[in-house]
Amino acid sequence: MKKGLIVYLVDSNTLPMTFDADEALASLSLSCDHSVLAASTEGFYDIPEAWHLMLTRGMQYISCIKGRFNESGDIELYGEPLRLYG
Repeated sequence: MKKGLIVYLVDSNTLPMTFDADEALASLSLSCDHSVLAASTEGFYDIPEAWHLMLTRGMQYISCIKGRFNESGDIELYGEPLRLYG
């Protein structure tokens, strides 16, 4: 069963000046087949768009977790993942 994870950035107004979403997700070492960032800021997926993207890529289990930037500019996850599908 393919697993997907949406990381929702709750405070996306504080994006670091040089931010690479793929690099940020890779540094989290997530245990899933595909992950994507979502945020309310322009240029990011919102949660329904990210969920649809996961479905079209064949994910059978999709969950969402909150993330925020720490003082060093890295994303840290907090809270429990919320199952959206599967």
